[in-house]
Amino acid sequence: MLNRILLAYLVANLPGAVLAQTVTRFEQNDPRITYTGTWYPNTNSLESGGSALLANLKGSQAVVIFNGTGITWIGASDYYSGMCYLTLDGVPISVDTSNPSGATIYQQRLFTVRGLTPGLHRMTIEVIHSHDASTDASWIWVDAFDIENGSLVGGTMAAGAGLVEQTDVAANYSGHWFQNVGGQYSGGNVNLAVDAGARVDLTFNGMAITWMGYRDEWSGLAQVFMDGALQATVDTYLTPSKAQTPTYSLTGLAPGTHVLSIVATGTHSAASGGSWVWVDAFQVSGSVTAGPPAINAGGFVSAASFTAAPNNQVAPGQIVSIFGQNFLAAGSANADVTPLPTQLGPQNTSLTACGHAFPLYNVFPGQINAQIPLECPAAGVVTATVTVGGQTGTQTFTLALASPGIFTVDKSGIGDGVIVHADNSLVSAAKPASAGEEVVIYATGLGATNPSFVTGSAANQFNTTVLPVSVTIGGKAATVAYGGLTQGWVGLYQVNAIMPSGLSGSQPVVITVGSSYSSRAGITMSLQ
Repeated sequence: MLNRILLAYLVANLPGAVLAQTVTRFEQNDPRITYTGTWYPNTNSLESGGSALLANLKGSQAVVIFNGTGITWIGASDYYSGMCYLTLDGVPISVDTSNPSGATIYQQRLFTVRGLTPGLHRMTIEVIHSHDASTDASWIWVDAFDIENGSLVGGTMAAGAGLVEQTDVAANYSGHWFQNVGGQYSGGNVNLAVDAGARVDLTFNGMAITWMGYRDEWSGLAQVFMDGALQATVDTYLTPSKAQTPTYSLTGLAPGTHVLSIVATGTHSAASGGSWVWVDAFQVSGSVTAGPPAINAGGFVSAASFTAAPNNQVAPGQIVSIFGQNFLAAGSANADVTPLPTQLGPQNTSLTACGHAFPLYNVFPGQINAQIPLECPAAGVVTATVTVGGQTGTQTFTLALASPGIFTVDKSGIGDGVIVHADNSLVSAAKPASAGEEVVIYATGLGATNPSFVTGSAANQFNTTVLPVSVTIGGKAATVAYGGLTQGWVGLYQVNAIMPSGLSGSQPVVITVGSSYSSRAGITMSLQ
């Protein structure tokens, strides 16, 4: 699933209103959603996809890990629906899903958040078997999730070495938690609980971990578990109070992935005035990969289409995805500045070829998203070296003048392209393009530009491709008004094309650079 993450990141950050137009629905039975406890299936034609799940057992959870900038939880709301705890990136929220009027509302938007930082997020919905006085039961329904500018992400999220905030995507909360904000806390906030059974489970890759907390005269007792086994009952009382203090440490763990659990007991020592348990951050060390890094044969592909041109060709300056193993111990490492860094992650993952380092968008255990150095030759076979924690792996790839790829809305590499109207709204079946209209097609791999820009840096002025760019829509030539790098972006191109007449419905789109480099078949757009 990770090969979709760069696309989610790019689409989420394209200029203008493209952001708000990219919403993808995922049904409740998607295998990337994790359920615990007891959930019952329900079939009804009024539900999204014709089915939903519901639960009433206290402690049952639905966990959604997604990459994007927003999420909407879709479910049923009626007189028998109840309240739940919802935790989003460590922030606890109480949600009442009921409809006191009694009517059942299907496909109700029970919770929505927008404007999140592009990247990975965790949302946990927990059944608490509770309802307010105006309703009669406490059922919680999960029908679907709408993800803005992204996708669901499967698999386990594990924190790697270094300081891990308590809001990390690898941390899952259950029970009743609160969050305090303040400059004295790591990351500017801290989570705290007082109810017995409230817990946080952090999945991490490492051989040692320290729980960092806040301790004061009202702090209580907590149980600490490692991989399900009780390690200690910790008295967190301290006077005078102290922020960002090591509360409990474990060392000498076997290399690999573990789960640290902190559980509030709801009790305290005789000296304390309260039973609060605070979780501020974690310090992880000793993360390891399963072995030396390795790049798959043919592992260099366009990050737009996930296929390479004939003979596995990619182009200098292109955004590519590199697939293999052991690039990172766990989780992900993401660039948040430009120029893009050339090392990411706790083990300083890097990639070089042609005597130059690749600027990196992000790194995952099995994938690197990067820009091919502009200094590489525009033809020939080149050897790339990936370095992780001092260990290396090599693989060859083939370069060409261009290897065009069009980004797609659903991030699959095929289907509707990321193509926008003049007002930056997405071209779609609901809002098709018209004959004579100028649209913008977002792509990568269109080759050298004039002027050129420093590898890893964003384009900062008007530029055009050196090789001519042509576009066909439904087999008809479209007039190209502009082709070049998008200003403010690294490796992202745009082609402004005027739509030909005589076309309607979904039509194939092809970008050709020069006379012989064409984008992947299967990209479409809607016309009227």
